[in-house]
Amino acid sequence: MKAFISGSEAIGFSAIKGGVRFYAGYPITPASGIYAYMIENLPKVGGVAVGASDEISAISYCIGASMRGIKSMTATSAPGFSLMIESIGYALMTETPVLIVLCQRMGPSTGAATTSSQGDIFFSIFSNSGGYPLPLFSPSSIKDAFKTTIHAINVSEILRTPCILLTEKEITMTYETIDEKNIDLPNVLERRYFEGNDFKTYDFKNLEDVPFFSPVGGKYRVMLTGSAHDKEGYLKKDDPEVIEVLKHLKEKIVKNIEKFNIYEYYEGKKNLIITYGVTSKSAFDAFKKLKNAGLLIMKLLYPVPKNFLKEIIKKYKKIFVVEENLTGQYAEILKMEGILNEENLIKINKIGDLISPSEIINFIKENG
Repeated sequence: MKAFISGSEAIGFSAIKGGVRFYAGYPITPASGIYAYMIENLPKVGGVAVGASDEISAISYCIGASMRGIKSMTATSAPGFSLMIESIGYALMTETPVLIVLCQRMGPSTGAATTSSQGDIFFSIFSNSGGYPLPLFSPSSIKDAFKTTIHAINVSEILRTPCILLTEKEITMTYETIDEKNIDLPNVLERRYFEGNDFKTYDFKNLEDVPFFSPVGGKYRVMLTGSAHDKEGYLKKDDPEVIEVLKHLKEKIVKNIEKFNIYEYYEGKKNLIITYGVTSKSAFDAFKKLKNAGLLIMKLLYPVPKNFLKEIIKKYKKIFVVEENLTGQYAEILKMEGILNEENLIKINKIGDLISPSEIINFIKENG
């Protein structure tokens, strides 16, 4: 069966398939289509969708629902994400799963609500005090949004962390005909619930371990706080266990994230194109016409899967990172992580309009 759907509808449909049963949001372009889809369709499967008074309330409602054991999601754009940042940090500290769909538009500030952009990479990655990593995924198309949305929900649940699905106006507000037979949905994964005695809210043995979950109001006493705490949840700041908990917040993501790496790789010679999101369409068309280039479409943007990327990049002489923003933010992240350097990195950037296949082809021919 074929369906004519938008990227917003694909994300909403997949979220419900992925087990989301609570949604709270505030309408904002280009995320309003997700809001509308969830308000209409989530109650049909026994879920709850709430139109919040603002983005601060929306993310707070989602965190509360998740603490009760209900898979939760919100969607917004940069101005709304700004308001959510404090609460996202709270979810990170309390190890509460929640999916935040960040639909990019051209900034800064309110920017241009109906102009696509990929300018929120830094904003997403460095959105919490302390610089703790948040998993960041990006679908490359409307079809890909089905798989990537559920994958992001799975990672949020399994690693007990807020997770960001980064997409663009050109995906959320575009309609395509999708053949349901060609949609490959991943298995739905669940957070691990505690069973036994001596429950501690944030208990772990090794730093990379993910604590078992117990819902607020359930069988066990759950102590949740955004302040520094020990494994039980008591507020402390000068106990070695507190530092261990803080290190754990980083290590449980960094040490486990490569298990959840998703990408598309098309091998080539000499040059490699790296891209993500909606720009992948132009990059793929360019790749098909170039004779000396490979293509890597990343779906997991952060934390950077270093081992995977280094193995691929070492095969190529020059790396062209294609993205629709002013400064080449993803390229800078790859430099910061030691994946690329000034000798092998070439940026292809543009703002205000999509990057065309011909622009990519011409740039590589001139600089490859």
